Amino acid sequence: MGHERAQSLEPQADLEAVRHALIETRQARQALAVAGPPPWNLIPDIRSLLEHARVPGSVAEAAELAGLPPLLEAAARLGAYGRSVSAEAPDLARALTGLPTLGPLADLLRRSLDPDGGVRDEASAALKRLRQKGRELRAQVVKRLESYFQGAAAEHIFQERYVTVRHGRYVLPIRSEAKARFKGIVHDRSQSGATLFVEPEGVVEANNDLVQVAREEEAEILRVLAALTDAVREQLPELERLVEDLGRLDCIFARAELADRMEATEPIVNEEHEAEVPGARNPLLLAQQWEAPERPVVPMDIEVGDPTPLLVITGPNAGGKTVALKTLGLLCLMAQSGLHVPAREGARLPLLRAIFAIIGDDQSVAENLSTFSAFVKQLKEVLEQVDDRSLVLLDELGAGTDPDEGAALAQAVLEALAERGALCVASTHLEPLKGFASSHPKARNASVEFDAERLAPTFRLVYDRPGQSYALQIGARLGLPSELIARAEGHRSTQRRQLEALLQRLEERDREEAAREAQLERREVESASRLARAESQLEAIRKQAAELAARSKSEAQRMLSEVRRAVNAEWDKLKKESRTREGLEQSRKRLVETARGLERAAEPEPPGTRPATAGDRVEVPHLGLKGDVLDVDGGTATVQAGAVTIKVPAQALRVIGRSETTPHRAFSPDGRGAQRKGASASIPEGRGMQRKGDSSSTPLPHRGREQGERAKAEGTRTIPPEMHLIGRTTDEARDLLEKYLDDAFLAGLAQVRIIHGKGTGALRRAVEELLVSHPLVTSHRTGEGHEGGAGATVAMLGQS
Repeated sequence: MGHERAQSLEPQADLEAVRHALIETRQARQALAVAGPPPWNLIPDIRSLLEHARVPGSVAEAAELAGLPPLLEAAARLGAYGRSVSAEAPDLARALTGLPTLGPLADLLRRSLDPDGGVRDEASAALKRLRQKGRELRAQVVKRLESYFQGAAAEHIFQERYVTVRHGRYVLPIRSEAKARFKGIVHDRSQSGATLFVEPEGVVEANNDLVQVAREEEAEILRVLAALTDAVREQLPELERLVEDLGRLDCIFARAELADRMEATEPIVNEEHEAEVPGARNPLLLAQQWEAPERPVVPMDIEVGDPTPLLVITGPNAGGKTVALKTLGLLCLMAQSGLHVPAREGARLPLLRAIFAIIGDDQSVAENLSTFSAFVKQLKEVLEQVDDRSLVLLDELGAGTDPDEGAALAQAVLEALAERGALCVASTHLEPLKGFASSHPKARNASVEFDAERLAPTFRLVYDRPGQSYALQIGARLGLPSELIARAEGHRSTQRRQLEALLQRLEERDREEAAREAQLERREVESASRLARAESQLEAIRKQAAELAARSKSEAQRMLSEVRRAVNAEWDKLKKESRTREGLEQSRKRLVETARGLERAAEPEPPGTRPATAGDRVEVPHLGLKGDVLDVDGGTATVQAGAVTIKVPAQALRVIGRSETTPHRAFSPDGRGAQRKGASASIPEGRGMQRKGDSSSTPLPHRGREQGERAKAEGTRTIPPEMHLIGRTTDEARDLLEKYLDDAFLAGLAQVRIIHGKGTGALRRAVEELLVSHPLVTSHRTGEGHEGGAGATVAMLGQS
């Protein structure tokens, strides 16, 4: 069905119909790319069945009817395929899902017929009953016939011992000489005459009954087939639409598969008076290339249209002039038939009413037509019908007669075609037509390029330049004697030789420019490829850096969690154990050891150009932070990163510039700005810890005392003397207050003020309960009037 449609495909002259057909082909290509080809397999041709069904009272054959269920099943499969490609091919999906499946008819046929065309017992109750009766009668007849083999004289009567059928009746094979001893009706005999097939008298009635049942069965089968044909006849319009739609869709997908194989593009068809086809390839040559891949097809750029609707192509024989004409004509026909064209993107073609082509030699001795007279006869028919929606293709215009008169006639023909508004592409070797195309406002020159060094055509079209015929060069390449070629050169005029030398220099210059353009294009492609690779590598590096940063941050979080656990463990010990100087010193040493372990675990990034100093803007790569250096003490730097102040190894910093603002330490009123883990993790070994007012402790060494005083001063600047808890829940307040008291004690504050407000009093009670049990709080009291009164509590810090 689709094959016949493709063979009868014709171009359309309606613009909307053409565009719709091109869109259908595009959607089919998209569907093929997404879901592959539709399930066309197992679709029988039922048109003969539909022809029978159109005749009233006719009965279709069972085999014809049996082909209908597979067709209806295929319609269901195609509907499912349509649903799967609805996003890519909405128009085709609607057509596929709208195919009639006629479920009740398909069920009836499947229930009544076998796939091979046999009528099933289930087709009707009467048929089932008759077949059952026939089987029973057959068994009885066979049994009675087989009983004859048990007689005393059976060995002398029967040729062989088996039951067979002749003319619809069950018989036995007996010897011809035993006929007188065996009563019955002879229905047949063997070719040798030695065997007679006899129906014994005793089974005649039974055979009669069996024949009668068989006749009734045939009548019932005929009735069933008639009923099935009537059922098909009732659905005839839907079935005809199904066959029509299947053929149309099959043809659409065939167009899509052809376009994919040709690497074709969708052309733009409009009513503008121009054709522009970049990279056009002849579809017939492409088909030849599929059979012989070693024969490449060279694309050519074809341009013709306003303001120069006449294109005159000149150049050597076998250079591609005729191929250019045929290619343009075929691509126009393909586009108006809904086919995509083998060309690059952007092909534009006009909507044509007619295409006229005079190509080849139609001389005929029988019709008394010479080459020229045959050309004139065809030209007359063209001029009678051509209009502004016509394309005229003229090969070897002006040939076959005197060159001067032929050129004059050809020029007049081209002028007449231009006056009628037709598009025309003509090939010629005549010099006057080259001059005409160069001077006439509606004409344009083009030539097929010829490589003079290789003496071979390149099959490229070069515009706005006439071409040479290269007859002598081609003759030499094809084997003419060199002496003959030299003699021919001597007969040419000096002016002619100068003109061809000029044209040859122009061709060489054009080839060099084309080579330079091709080289530039290759360089652009290479640059784009390198840029794409570089961008891909950059993206991979960015991804790798992001993964490394994520791992570093995760590792930093793990380290900080270890510090927090260590500090919390020491804090719990301080609360549970006796608060002595020795206990505090042991806790300090354990914290120092934890800090050392973290410093060893952190692998420093490559250092910057110089060591970090106070006032530098730095990056802490392994923590993913940036901040300002407050101070550098030996190998440890104090860095302020937003509201967080941390101490890290100086070698782990990367200097990225100078700080734009004066570094300062920040602490939010709610106490969240200070991180105990930062302060605890940065306590270097050898640095003393001395409580204010602890006169009984052993003095620190000179260096340790200086570092302790520095740490105390830094802590005082960092930790504020008061903490705001208003608006917090009691659980939040306890956690924040514990951390704050810890940091304030390590910073050397003697007393702090906790602002909790009055409210319901729940927050004040939670604060008091914590202060009473805290090991670093020696006493606490309600604030004075200038300290906030009952809305604040003042706590004194130290060892109790």
